[in-house]
Amino acid sequence: MIDVQKLSDEELLAAVQKVLSKAQNDRKESQILYYQPAQPKCMDIHRSPAKYVGVSGGNRSSKTDTILAQFVALSTGILPENYRDVFLPMFRGPIRTRVVVESFTTTLYPTILPKLQWFKWNGAGEMGGEMGHWGWIPKVCLIDGSWEKSWNNQRKTLTLICRDPTDVEKVLGESTWQFMSKDQEPEDFASGEFHQILHDEPPKHAQWLEDEARVISTNGRLFLAFTWPDDPTVPVDWVHDDLYDKAQEPNKSPDHDWFEIWTTENVNIDQDSVQKSMQHWSEETKRVRIYGGSMRFSNRVHPLFTDVDTRWCFTCKAITYDSTCDKCLGTHTGTFNHVETFEHQPQWPCIWVLDPHPRKPHMFLWAQVDPHDDIWIVADGQCQDEPGEVHRQVQEVEESLGMFTSVRLIDPNMGQQVAGTRREVNWKDTFDAAGLLCDSADNSDVGRASINEYLKPDYYTERPRLHIHPRCQDTIFQMKRYVWDDHKSAMEKDLKQKAKMKNDDYPTMLKYLMNYNPNFQWLMQGAPVIKKPYARR
Repeated sequence: MIDVQKLSDEELLAAVQKVLSKAQNDRKESQILYYQPAQPKCMDIHRSPAKYVGVSGGNRSSKTDTILAQFVALSTGILPENYRDVFLPMFRGPIRTRVVVESFTTTLYPTILPKLQWFKWNGAGEMGGEMGHWGWIPKVCLIDGSWEKSWNNQRKTLTLICRDPTDVEKVLGESTWQFMSKDQEPEDFASGEFHQILHDEPPKHAQWLEDEARVISTNGRLFLAFTWPDDPTVPVDWVHDDLYDKAQEPNKSPDHDWFEIWTTENVNIDQDSVQKSMQHWSEETKRVRIYGGSMRFSNRVHPLFTDVDTRWCFTCKAITYDSTCDKCLGTHTGTFNHVETFEHQPQWPCIWVLDPHPRKPHMFLWAQVDPHDDIWIVADGQCQDEPGEVHRQVQEVEESLGMFTSVRLIDPNMGQQVAGTRREVNWKDTFDAAGLLCDSADNSDVGRASINEYLKPDYYTERPRLHIHPRCQDTIFQMKRYVWDDHKSAMEKDLKQKAKMKNDDYPTMLKYLMNYNPNFQWLMQGAPVIKKPYARR
């Protein structure tokens, strides 16, 4: 025991500094015990039980850090004191981990490893301060407390001591981490069994498939953390199809979760600097680099279409990301979603639109028109069979829903094409003969612009004028993927104003619908009778 009363001022100051230094070093050596999430959404990620977890975030939103912190806790048994109830049920003892990075030279050494090394500070604040953290791996979980002894630079592997979460003095074994790079061949991924795999940035699809096979025998989990590319031509469609869409309502898979985390909510970075940068960025750039949104389909023909709740500023008439618009600072904002469950109204008139095909299924949809001339897509369908079978399916749907179909429209181009081997008969005649009498639709591009107007939330009702029932999954899927025909690099040339002939069937049928200018009164009562005024002789 030191008698502080006998110490000089200099000796007392030195003693205090020594105690503070030891406390800081102790904290550094077991920093994972002091883990605090960089933002509230991080805890949602930790609590996810899904087998496939996607985390898209803005730059410096803590997306990768969040998953690395979880991986370290489960690999070492040193659990965050404040969140033991979250991590303890997931702990399995010594485990095998794989981390796939963009590049060894540009990502692994300068970015990923410093996030793990207990003696490296990560954050905007001064070392040991509130805005940041020391590397996640506790010193007591390295072999002999040495990073050099735990890290194998040649094999790119890391060996960690796994301790009992209820008694950290008890060693359960060793956990291993393997680091791989996206520039390796998919065949290089085809070995090993792992309990958890993190992909920092989207890998090639073939690499992802190989990693899926690596976690089969362990009932393991796959994580993807990344910022969406801001070039819409970068091929990440498989991420949308295999991960993002499967994590969305209403048909969400219990095996898939998706989280979007925002740079503006990360407490470990200088938010004043973030706000200054945002002032000079376009809405598209902010959506990707701040809010973790996707630009993959930003070149969509109907870019406003959304099947998730999205916020709208009624003053700017544009998408915003908070209850207060970051552009005009107005508060007249609200959420909108074009996909919603609604009860169809049998008394409303209905328009049936058909897109026939010789080599793929005939596709069709039903749209009801309400008294305010808003559009409600009630159902869609497709049939590979003959027009007679299409007629049977159509009757079945219309009878079950009790719909009053006023008008039937057919693709004007395909409707005039030869149906089968009988060159004198076209598709329109064939469907007419089957009992589905159709008018030829108007193919004008004006309908596309009308769709985009109907997708905007109305200033007074605060709702869009086009609604799609969740049962119409084919329509929803294609509306999200109907894009303009790009040049190979959108950064070099402007987009061509010509839509791709892919995922175009249902959006094109909606175009025909809008070109018909659906009007409730007209559909219910027919055209008004124009009377010629009486002329005196």
